[in-house]
Amino acid sequence: MTHVETRAANLGGISVLSSSPALVWSHGLGGCCDSDELRGIGSILDPAKLGRTVLRLDLRGHGRSKSAHENVDHQDGHKQYLWSELAKDMRRAAADSVSRSFFGGEALGAAVALEAAIAAQASNSIDAPPGLILMRPPQMLVDAAKGSVDPALLQEIRRIAELVMADGFDALDKEETREKAPFLDGAVATFSSVAKGELQRLRRTMDKDAFAAALRGYAASEQPGKQLADRFKEGLAKSAPSMAADAYGVPLSPGCPVLILAVAADEHHPVKAAEELARMLPDSELEVANSLEHAKSTWAARINNFLRKAWMKEFLSKRVMPQ
Repeated sequence: MTHVETRAANLGGISVLSSSPALVWSHGLGGCCDSDELRGIGSILDPAKLGRTVLRLDLRGHGRSKSAHENVDHQDGHKQYLWSELAKDMRRAAADSVSRSFFGGEALGAAVALEAAIAAQASNSIDAPPGLILMRPPQMLVDAAKGSVDPALLQEIRRIAELVMADGFDALDKEETREKAPFLDGAVATFSSVAKGELQRLRRTMDKDAFAAALRGYAASEQPGKQLADRFKEGLAKSAPSMAADAYGVPLSPGCPVLILAVAADEHHPVKAAEELARMLPDSELEVANSLEHAKSTWAARINNFLRKAWMKEFLSKRVMPQ
């Protein structure tokens, strides 16, 4: 299926038009739509498999959204990369491109999608998604929600930002090779057997100051990210109650259904984090693949079933008669 390059508000991305509501998607830190294609994410999010429009966005400063990076004072440049700010970008892009949409994302993109859903739910906005997909959520998302982020992790993220600013991407590439570990949650995360060199090349298309700012923004999201789960629950509490508790076997309790996807032995996005997140978020489902290949072969169908059920829930909750 041929993707079409898309401009959505201040972001670029790729899309394929199909049925509504659409799925609006964001990627991991340092990644982009092109790197996700190499990693096999495009196959999972194939609109033909999901039966709906899919809009995959390049986050600010990344890929086709490189020009969205704002060159501001070094001290404040990271603020545009806070999860909450990237979520605003996502909502504006969705509103500019589709009439109604589910939100979803992988790694950093999962944090952004959750922030976007929280903001929309809290304000009872028309763009509040009927469902949310969090693929390989990072440990920091869970820790931030609990208000207990490991200071050592934040220090390491900031160290990498300084390394790239001082010595460029080559220094980061060499460190990854030496440590035999991919960086954080972005383009080189071990999700397929594709050559790391090509993914690193795509990462280097980012300006190094934008990449460093994105890292610092990620680390700084620890503060506004606190009590994410509580904010999500508060937003759901403001949702209008259903006219019935159940219809045709579909639970109709107010809320935004959440599908959380994880892979066994994923070091930077552990199953434990996904399990904790599932316990925090109401109306959530957890799917754990036993391998990366298993994820690539099963997740498209799992996502498709979840989105259909979530949309049916919203449809029925607004239209059924009292029982």
